[in-house]
Formats: sequence, C-alpha cells, structure tokens
Amino acid sequence: MADDDGLFLNLGAGAGPARTVVPANLRPKGGRWKDRMAERQLLKSAVWQAQRKSKAQQGARPAASSAQKSERPAAQAPVDADGGASARQRPRERSGATGPGSKQVMSSLFTKNPEIPTVARTGDQENRVSSNAVLDTSSFEGIGLDDDMRASVAEKMGIVKPTAIQQNAIPVLIGKPILGGAAAAAGGGDAFDVEREVSVEHDVFIQAATGSGKTLAYLLPIFHRLIRATALATSGAPASRSLGTFAIVLTPTRELAQQVVETALPLSHSAGRNSGWIVPGMVIGGEKKQSEKSRLRKGIPLLACTPGRLLDHLENTKSFVVDHLRWLVLDEADRLLELGFAETLEKILALLDEKARNKVRVLGHRSVATSLELPRRRINVLCSATLRDNVKRLANESLHNPKFVSATSIHDSADQAASTATGDSDTEMAAPAPAPDAGAGGDRYSLPSQLVQRALIVPAKLRLVTLVAQLRNTFRRQPASKVIVFLLCKDSVDFMYFLLAHGGAEAAATADGKAYADDLFDALGDDGAPAKPSALPGKSGPTLREEDISLESSVVPGVDLYRLHGSMAQKRRTETFLAFSRAQSASVLFTTDVAARGLDLPNVTSIVQFDPPADIPSYLHRVGRTARLGRAGEASLFLLPSETKYLDALAAKGLRPDDETMESVLKQMAKNTGARKAVEWQLRAGEVQSRLEQFVLSSATASGLAKQAYLSSIRAYATHVSAERHIFHVRFLHFGHLAKAFALREAPTQVASGKGNNTKADDARKDRKDRRDQEQAARKKPTFKRANDISEFAVGDVGAYFGPRAKRTRDAGSDSDA
Repeated sequence: MADDDGLFLNLGAGAGPARTVVPANLRPKGGRWKDRMAERQLLKSAVWQAQRKSKAQQGARPAASSAQKSERPAAQAPVDADGGASARQRPRERSGATGPGSKQVMSSLFTKNPEIPTVARTGDQENRVSSNAVLDTSSFEGIGLDDDMRASVAEKMGIVKPTAIQQNAIPVLIGKPILGGAAAAAGGGDAFDVEREVSVEHDVFIQAATGSGKTLAYLLPIFHRLIRATALATSGAPASRSLGTFAIVLTPTRELAQQVVETALPLSHSAGRNSGWIVPGMVIGGEKKQSEKSRLRKGIPLLACTPGRLLDHLENTKSFVVDHLRWLVLDEADRLLELGFAETLEKILALLDEKARNKVRVLGHRSVATSLELPRRRINVLCSATLRDNVKRLANESLHNPKFVSATSIHDSADQAASTATGDSDTEMAAPAPAPDAGAGGDRYSLPSQLVQRALIVPAKLRLVTLVAQLRNTFRRQPASKVIVFLLCKDSVDFMYFLLAHGGAEAAATADGKAYADDLFDALGDDGAPAKPSALPGKSGPTLREEDISLESSVVPGVDLYRLHGSMAQKRRTETFLAFSRAQSASVLFTTDVAARGLDLPNVTSIVQFDPPADIPSYLHRVGRTARLGRAGEASLFLLPSETKYLDALAAKGLRPDDETMESVLKQMAKNTGARKAVEWQLRAGEVQSRLEQFVLSSATASGLAKQAYLSSIRAYATHVSAERHIFHVRFLHFGHLAKAFALREAPTQVASGKGNNTKADDARKDRKDRRDQEQAARKKPTFKRANDISEFAVGDVGAYFGPRAKRTRDAGSDSDA
C-alpha cells in the first residue's frame, strides 16, 4: 500500500461507534503516564479531524490524502504553560561551548513578543524656543557683581549675561537690592527697600530648573565678597590660606563636588591679584585620610565635600580651621535627604554652631576676617529642585531669616514659594502633592521647552538591538554627539560598556595572536549575511581592565565609550568624569544614577534611559543633563509593553514624552547600514543580535559580565518606589525574553544556578568543596590528649605529654609478686 497514510479506521460491525486508532508512529513514548494520556487524546482528536475533513472533500474515501501523511494540525499541537509548543514539539536546543550540560537556545527576535499597545501621539517637540536661555535684558553689572569677577566669567567661561536664577539670587547673596531684574519684570515677589535690605543678611533657598546655573548663583557672590574684603583690608593678618575655610559646599556625590571645584578654579585663577589665596579644594574620601588632613592644615578657603567626610574631619581633625566660616551651601539638598544624610546634616549644623559660639571675638573690621564686606554671621544656602515636605522641614531648621528665590520670584517663606510655583515656567516642582499616588495630580514638573522627549515601547527580546540602532542613528545624524546611557545597576554598566566596545570586533589572525578591530556591520558583509563568527577559546579575548579610562567601540565605530558608577575606585571615577566632560568627539557614557544629579557635563546632546528610573524625580534629573543653558537636547526612554502605564504617570506630572516606534528606529539603522529593501530591517536586526550573542557565548569575560548583569538587573527592578509597583513588578517580566537583552542564550534557570560558563560561580563552588574537604580531613585527624604540664626539672616519661600511660596489669610474672 504505497498510498497508505498510516491512518486506520475500525469498520467492524460492532454495536458501538467506530473507534479512532492512533497511528503507531505517532504514539507518545516516555515521560509520565498522565502526560502520555493527554497527548494521546490530542492525537486522537487530530486524527478524527483529519478523517472528517478528508470525507468532506473526497466523498466516501475513508483515508486522508498522501499530502497529509504524518502531518499534525498546528492548531491542535500541545502547548505548555508559557504559550509555546510543548517540550516534545520544541526544536532541538543547540549546545554551545560553555561547559558540559549547558544548553543554548537560539530563538527568533520577532516571535511570541507581547503586543505593543497603541498610544496616541502628542504634539511635535522639534524646534521649540528655549525656555531656560540666558536673559538679554539683564547684566552682571546691573546686579552689582565685581568688575574683576565679570571679566573673569566672560574670559574663562564665555558667560556675559546671567540666567534668570542668577539674576535673582546673586543680589540677595551679595546683600544689595535688585536693580530691575527678572522678579521685577515678572511682577512677582517682594519689593526691596535699600535702607533695610543692605544691613540685613538673609539665608537663601535657591529653587530653579536643572541647567539654570545654580552653581554660579552661589559661587559668584562668595568670590565677589571675599575679593572685596581682601581689597579693602588695611590691617590684621594678610589674606592667605592659613585663615582657614570661609565657605563649605556640601554635595551628595563625589562627582558633584569635583564639578564645584572645576567651576571655581577659573574664578580663583583669573579674578585679579586679590583672589589668588581663594583656593578651592575638596575632601570626598576615596584616598588616604592623611592626605586630606595635610590639605586642611594648609587651608582651603572654598571647600567642596561630601557629608560623611566633612563630619569626620569636624570631629577628629584639629587642624581644620572653621573659625571664619561665612557660607555653608547644601547643594542638591533634596538628594542629600534621599540618600539618608539627614542625621549627618543635623550633626554638622550642631558642630558648626557650637564652634561659632566658642570662637574668640575680634573687634574691628579692617582685616580680611572681620571685614564688613563679609557676612556678620554664617549664611546657609540650600539649593534644591523641589519643595517637598522633608526639604521644607530642613529649610525651617537650618535657615535663619530666609529668602526663597526662584527664577521668577522672591518670597519670604516656603509656603508662599510653593503656592506660586505652579505658574512658574522655570521651576521644576510646585507645591507638595496631597496624595502619594504617582498617577494622581498634585506635583507638576517642567523641563526646558527645547528638550525633545521620546518614549519607545520595546519588547524585552529587542531591547539590546534597539539600543544599538538608537546609538548608531544618533551618531549618524550628529557625528560629534555626546550621549549618556542610564542603567539601574553597576553590573549592567560594566556589561554594556564591555559589549559595545568588543562585541562587534572580528578576531583577525596576526603575528602575535588576535586583534579586534573590525566593525560589526562590516563583518556582516555586503549581502547582509553574517560573517562566520570567530571561534574564541573560553579564556582568550579582551578583558575588562580597571586602568582603561575609555574604549573605542566596535559596534558603533568612531565612538569612545566611558563608564561611571559608585563601585569604581575614586581615582578612576574622577579621571572618567573629567575625561568625558572634556571630550570634544563622539562619546557615550554608561552610568548609574550617580551621574543623574547636579552634574554639568558640557555639550551632552542626548540622554538614553535604557532602564526606567526608580522614581519620577530621578527621571527629571536624568533628562536634565542635556538641553542646558538654552541648548537643544533630546531624551529617549525605553519601556516594556507592560510598562506603558508609566507614560500616564509622567503625563500627570507634566512630563509626557512623544512616542517613537521601535520599527522606525530599526528600519533607520537597516537603511543606514546598506539594506536594499525595507523588509530587510528584521533580518538585519536578527543578524546583529546573533553576532552579539556569539561574542558573549565565546568570551568568558563577556559571558560572566552578562550573567551578573542579568541577575543584578532583576534585583534592581524591585527598587522602584511603592507608588509605581503596579507598573514595575518582577512578576510582569518574562525572564527568558529578558535574557536576550543581555545577549544570553542560556535558560534563566541555568543562569541563576550558575551552570554554563559562569566562571565566578564555578570558582565559588570549587572553594566551597575545598572547605568541606578540609573540614572532613580535620575531623578524621587523630587527636592527642595532653596530660598536665610538668616542670622542666621533673623526672619522668616524656610520653606524659601525649596522653595517659596505659595502666599496668598485675600478673604472675610481674616484679611486684617477687
């Protein structure tokens, strides 16, 4: 029977209906009997459906056509709990070179992805007029800034006009009345009385949008008054560093302290001969404490520091002179409180107040330290983008006779400032929200209008290749761009930095080994087919070296890559921060939120939030690293399909980004890399993903970093605030799809259990085994019972040291019986 298709019908003349018989070649074997029974029932149903369809088409012919031989209807195929084919129907998994028992899964990028919801697009943000640009209607001369300071700022920084927040804050800190200015132009705030205001010193709360020049808003008045005091001093000790510290700037991060010093250095070096002694410095930890003590002993008139290290020196360093302290600045006060420094700040304020009460009063005002140009008491300055309850509480506890200064108004209390902040276009936050719900009304933020925000809804499997496409498209449009990519954890920073540096390089044989220099897309070939991947041994290839400040990317050619996170050595953090700040060519910085607050990184044109921030204020500060001082900028936010409700939460705060489709980003990359047809964008994306996976598979360093980053990112995902837990929850993640975002082919269970080529887990298991073997050997080792110690002059058997002597038995032949 050549046309027999393997289907049999019971046509016997029995009383019951005909019974469907399962072909022998399709009967399930192995496994649990319940599973076999379930699959047998499905097979019977499939056979019965095939018989019924055949009868309907061919009349009385009982058998199906030969074209259906051994074919199972796809609609009736058994499915597992994950929505895919059962274990019996899945394609055979490919084993990689990652160790015995490790299975690698090569799945398609464009199958079984969740549906991307359609979201209505908002208005176009391109070509907006700048809302935080410098004001042409004011000048430094008009607000009373010293001539030398004006020349220094213009010459060294290229700034000839103040921003709105500088126009309002500098006169208050100088102690002079406002001459016109933004507040008067806006018709808001309190009128200044010259006779009253010149003689009264105010503490100041500075609230302004990110990138508005808050750092210079407090540095310029400090230098102005110190220079004037130096010039007018006629007696007493000459101006020098030995006078100690006159101004302290507290910052939440070391990078922000470094930035304050970098901003202050040009003012110190070029503001005339009267400012040479005003040396800025910092104590931020990460180095020997003795080195910091020696610098404090010489004297640092303008000191930038972190809270913990400042408190340590106030308590333990006797050579730290703060007798003439006139300014204490809490920069990014909201961030200081978020990081848990509230108790430390209270101790610092208490110690400084105690030292001020106990210092010896000196009469007269002709010396630098007692000049009338300096404040009569210590001026406290708080800088914050928000006016939340905890910040208002800190302001009430630390500020005396305060002025609350924003870009458009000046107020005498925080309540007044909060009540009018809703109408301020340049403030970042209005009054505190009455309800904790993140999606409800309440707080509303604002960003520079020239900042273009975009949101990309990207399935987990396509996140990595979409990031590559986004970076390539950005540098295609603007070859000299500087981009910051934010991630939630430091392991993800290390992995992305390493992968984009080496993941596109083809191993080329050289005289002295292997070189990695070719571009990923060049290696794919003109026809779009990926080149044969290099077979790298497990221990060969590049490694992640701490001494590297930057690496050239092989995935995005011509771009220098940097990384920055809190676990790096302080020396390397400082070098990386300065190198990226001074870079003039195409650059990408992979970083955590350590670079999200307060840092002014020049000429940053684009922000990519690959991992959504832990809360909405962090989103605000992340995108605030670009579009500063009137310059254009763009920010992209990557979201999973399950996270689209986050757009509603952003919209409730006035931060709703425009929508950009994942397809448009991938199509643009394919077009730029030589794809001939529009439909080739999926093939090109799959080729890029496959090449990156092959690199991770063949490199021990890349594989270890990928697995560590994968696990750390899942743990970091749980750090979102409770108000957003209904959007960001671990149970919404597809762990298998998420592994593709880290170029992994191992199943999640293999990664979590340390199987495969995870050398770190292998080493840990080996160490545990060695410890167990040592403990067992120690238990089996015979122990000797030591007898009582005896004198060195005693006469006896040395065996007494090793245990009791055997008791002698009496027998007939013993001497005692003689």
